[in-house]
Amino acid sequence: MTGTRCIDITDESRKETLNNKGEDRRITVRFYYPGIEEEGKNKTEVLTEGKLKGFGKISDRTLYDQRVKLYDGLGIKGGPYPLILFSHGYGCFAEQNSDLCSFLAEHGYIVASISHTYEASETVFEDGTVVLYDKSLTWKSFKPLIPAIIDLLRVSFMKRKSPEEALDIFDRHQLRYESFMTERVNEWAKDSSLTIRKIREMNDDPESFLYQRIDLSKGVGATGHSFGGAAAYALCLYEDEISCGVNMDGGLFGDFGEDVNHKPFLQILNKGNYNVVTRSILYHDAPVHFMIFKDMKHIGFTDFKFLTRKKSMVGTSDPVKTMDTINEVHLAFFDRYLKQGEKDDKTPLPVNMEALESYDIY
Repeated sequence: MTGTRCIDITDESRKETLNNKGEDRRITVRFYYPGIEEEGKNKTEVLTEGKLKGFGKISDRTLYDQRVKLYDGLGIKGGPYPLILFSHGYGCFAEQNSDLCSFLAEHGYIVASISHTYEASETVFEDGTVVLYDKSLTWKSFKPLIPAIIDLLRVSFMKRKSPEEALDIFDRHQLRYESFMTERVNEWAKDSSLTIRKIREMNDDPESFLYQRIDLSKGVGATGHSFGGAAAYALCLYEDEISCGVNMDGGLFGDFGEDVNHKPFLQILNKGNYNVVTRSILYHDAPVHFMIFKDMKHIGFTDFKFLTRKKSMVGTSDPVKTMDTINEVHLAFFDRYLKQGEKDDKTPLPVNMEALESYDIY
């Protein structure tokens, strides 16, 4: 059984910059972990109306309900386990990849999924306070909105460029239109660093449910979708605790200059996003694994692959094969570079090749 719990974390050293209340930055974190089985325990519903608002009508929950089974408040079975951080896409929510997070938990990891307040569709705190996505941020994110979106689509879907050309074009785009997003990557990375510090405290606290359940000896893994994937990349560059990272289909926003990534990295994408991720294969001195999925769209890398038939959102690839591959390659990657701690092995990871257009090692 996959256990789940949510906690609040407050950063007393950092003020919230997305409102004018002078509050300390506050986030929530949902944990996924191997749980002690309890008979008669009811599943926890994480797809709330607030989280799903804005994503359209759910077509069919059958596959999702068969695969995602979470139980609130279970004790942690065994351990200690390595820790993986997950960050959602911009405007999405911490539970958007529960299929992946529960799969990793079932295979010997504890996953901490962060809800980045005001930039998640819904953040629910322990005291019952609900904070929804701040719609005004959409206008700040792309400025001016229409030209910025048109230019981003042009960058994404133009003919594939060389890695160097693509990076130059994308960096010019974010400098011209999306300076706000470039700044927010750093704030999301700070949320992740705050989460690591809090979890370290809980791991040492006999009163915490995480007491001595996390193995931090080989560092922490990071993964995320879309903007959360860009945050995972930033963590690999600048957070010493992070030992390896994964980006699922996120444009690599951030003012990185010529900074080099010294951590193993897995870049997963649909073919339309090649031109916005080439930094990951240019500035590194550790293994970079590069995967391109065919017949996929951006939201197809989330649990919406099981929940909607909208081809424009999730593509046309088989949901089970696609998500199984995403899960399996995450597991193989983290088993190698986080659990085993290998740094220099450039041999291919085992994946289901049927779901891929190409699979390259750089």
